[in-house]
Amino acid sequence: MKKRVCAVLLGTVLTCHASLTYGAVQDYETVTEADHKADKAIQVFETEDGSGNTVKVAAVQDSLYVSAKSAGIYSKPGEGSDKLADVGLGDILERTAVCDNGWSKVSCETDEGNVIGYIQNQMLSENDEVQAADEEAEVISDTTVLDYPSKKDGEEVGEVLEMDQVRQTGTVDEVWSRITYQNADGSEAEGYIPTSCLNLSDTETAGEDTIDTDKDAGTLHEGSGEGVFADALEEAAPDVTEQNGVQIGTPVAASSDANLQDLGVFKITHYCPCSICCGPYANGITSTGVTATTNHTIAVDPTVIPYGSKVVINGQVYVAEDCGGAIKKNRIDIYVATHAEGEAKGTYNTEVYLIK
Repeated sequence: MKKRVCAVLLGTVLTCHASLTYGAVQDYETVTEADHKADKAIQVFETEDGSGNTVKVAAVQDSLYVSAKSAGIYSKPGEGSDKLADVGLGDILERTAVCDNGWSKVSCETDEGNVIGYIQNQMLSENDEVQAADEEAEVISDTTVLDYPSKKDGEEVGEVLEMDQVRQTGTVDEVWSRITYQNADGSEAEGYIPTSCLNLSDTETAGEDTIDTDKDAGTLHEGSGEGVFADALEEAAPDVTEQNGVQIGTPVAASSDANLQDLGVFKITHYCPCSICCGPYANGITSTGVTATTNHTIAVDPTVIPYGSKVVINGQVYVAEDCGGAIKKNRIDIYVATHAEGEAKGTYNTEVYLIK
């Protein structure tokens, strides 16, 4: 995949998205404080966010990467403005300005030409999690191809079969491989599969088959765990301990006198904070900004079950705190401590009840 090279320019509320929080970058406060401590002149001016609010903008210079599955570039620093273009995982940006509402302004060369607009900081990272590769490989087991390296967020875009020949064009944490492959109609396509599904000549795969299932299956990166729903969900928080960097909650049984509304039958799956489940930015922070907790956190389609809702699954109470690109309609993903636990609990269908 050819990366777009983007530059953030000076010129004219953070929201939740269907994924765990992506890589963090310096925000407005950090940039201005650093300039103040260094005794530098702070270059600040004001603009408008598209909803009538005034936004302060400060100069900054750094190289960043798009960390999200997809992100929009808007005409102003707010989603109420017009969307001008889309960028995706691994696209490069050279930043020169940051806003005090969690946005930065970008100039991006796309197939349609140069686009100038704003992008949310939470969609950016200081590190490129997609390492370049270029190798012909044989598929050693049938697998679905996803549009993003994460079982929770990636959606199925194709399939490769054992003995198919593909080209590995990139890797993510050595757990996922970006490949180009041929569809049934002969057209070329691109997507992600576990590296363990490829026979590679010079590399040692680190896919599902090589995960140490006795330990946490992924690397957790530091995060605050305090987000927009933290106060609202405080009452529902279970007693929490920590194990291998994962918050472990105590199961909470539904009260016998709880007022329940039957939501119907849902497909139940399980996920953990590893790179296989959550992709390159598996930091344990949910899309609502709180730290995921076992026996407590579930990922839902928020158009079906709103964030903050308490639901009962097989007699146990969970809270809707997360979501995912693959979590659509009547599907719920239950957060667990390790990949092995998620695999052991498997997939099943059951009635789900909302606590009213």
